[in-house]
Amino acid sequence: MKAWLLALAVIAAPAWAQKKAAECVAEHESAGEQGRAGAPDPDAADARGKQEAKAAFERCALRHYGPSSEPRVEACEADLFSLPVILLFRVDGQSRVAALADLKREDAHEDGRARAMLEFAYQGRGPAKDQGPNWMAERISEWTDRCLSGRLRFSQN
Repeated sequence: MKAWLLALAVIAAPAWAQKKAAECVAEHESAGEQGRAGAPDPDAADARGKQEAKAAFERCALRHYGPSSEPRVEACEADLFSLPVILLFRVDGQSRVAALADLKREDAHEDGRARAMLEFAYQGRGPAKDQGPNWMAERISEWTDRCLSGRLRFSQN
């Protein structure tokens, strides 16, 4: 019985952790949209949206991952803007080599974080046909969980 419960806990733990991360990603997106709403000046609306999104993400991260996540929150929140772009390479069916060439054209290939995101995007199975948005949401939650938990390792160059 104990072995069965331990096995169940090991299987369920990643899904539970990703659910926490997915909640933080959703709060980030929702707060950003709310922050941009109603402002007549697009630049001011964008700035307010980013500020609200960042604050919501930080609150969620500290609530779910505790104070030890605080040093990572800013970088993890910034990843929510760049990771989807990198995941799109895979969704669009681009090879890893072609995706790396695109990063080189943008001078992002030497950024340790961007290279780690590219490696992450091409790990495991890609999205099934017509499942790109769902696959991306799952991968963003997985990355965010790893990031906030301090389980990402790469060179900062």
